[in-house]
Amino acid sequence: MYLDPARPGVEDVIDEIVAGVRSACTYAGASSLAALAERALVGVQSAAGYTEGMPLPTSW
Repeated sequence: MYLDPARPGVEDVIDEIVAGVRSACTYAGASSLAALAERALVGVQSAAGYTEGMPLPTSW
């Protein structure tokens, strides 16, 4: 993971990671991390799916 010169703080990196976990919970229909762990399924992802899943440049 690279630091963005426009947003170099650790808080910004953590915010991106949390946003990704929040998104995963939404896709899995989980309301907690424990529920996400129960519902998690590992699969193969295409290049297009990977690109679509990239974090947004700014947070909500």
